[in-house]
Amino acid sequence: MRILLIGNYAPPFEEENLYNLSILKKLEDEGHTCTVFNISDNPSTDSRFIDMVTPLAFVLKLIRHGWRKHIIHFSTKGYLRVGLLKLMISVLLGTVYRAKTVITIHSEFFSVQGQMRSPLGGTQTLHTAFTAAGRIICSDKDTYDIASIYMKRSNFELIPAFIYIPDEVNKTESPGLRKLKEAKKTIIFSNVKHPSFIFEIIKELLLKNLFPEDVTIVMSFAEKQSSKLERVMEETGKNMLDRLIFIDRDDLKATLLAYSKADIVIRPMTCDGATYYNNFAVSIKKLRHVENNIYFPGGLLLFKEGNIAAICAHILNTILTAELSPAAGSKPPDSYERINTIYHS
Repeated sequence: MRILLIGNYAPPFEEENLYNLSILKKLEDEGHTCTVFNISDNPSTDSRFIDMVTPLAFVLKLIRHGWRKHIIHFSTKGYLRVGLLKLMISVLLGTVYRAKTVITIHSEFFSVQGQMRSPLGGTQTLHTAFTAAGRIICSDKDTYDIASIYMKRSNFELIPAFIYIPDEVNKTESPGLRKLKEAKKTIIFSNVKHPSFIFEIIKELLLKNLFPEDVTIVMSFAEKQSSKLERVMEETGKNMLDRLIFIDRDDLKATLLAYSKADIVIRPMTCDGATYYNNFAVSIKKLRHVENNIYFPGGLLLFKEGNIAAICAHILNTILTAELSPAAGSKPPDSYERINTIYHS
């Protein structure tokens, strides 16, 4: 099949763009021909991907590349006004071109603010896009519940988000990553910048050495030039340097390897590649590893009020040591197979 994929495909890498890249990898492995639009403001690092500089460029390239596609799949956290207009235009053009249109609404930002859309423009944009789309995929129950407010027909699916770890990722070698492979438990702090709420949490935890002794800490930074911030972290956590690992924001293989070993991922809130509420909100998600796939069965958002580093440490320790309930422990259905079924239906 000829497939047009639209979404965030640029670093810094986190669940949203890693999910999009996982779908692409699976489709290419099966022999499908894929065209990729990167709608993040950050440039992609893959020369095959088409970056969208302006809304006009997006429309013109959509008209050109959407022609004769079997599938047009738009992935988004679904709240920014320009992003929703691109979503609606993609669905409507796909309908004109007689392509199957699929929307993936990622969790977090939409589930928090999706019900706050303006009735003038925003609500109507969602109603139009969701009604015209062939299928809307929601990545978790909270997102499904909020997105259902805009449901006009029964074309919604609840399919958990996942990250696919190719076998070749485990062959990635470097001194730091060899240390990661030996880790018993791992926490990833992703998209870190200074100043920010997540930086305050890390600094407090490192200064007071509040991490359990069997935990390895992985950090990636939001900016490309991060050597100064890395030195600050090394100085702050000098008593636990043997458990600190830094990875580049655009190192996809290292990021996937870190996720393959991770128990918890902590990062600022994002939407289609942009960071929001950087100074007072962070997302925490616990990972579930099933063969080569990673799922996110539990998560929460922390909003800053006063000095809550000690509370954060307690929460992290609880998440690390808590056992999954029997229901959550059952093997989830393969998300990609369910998406593939939608493509071929």
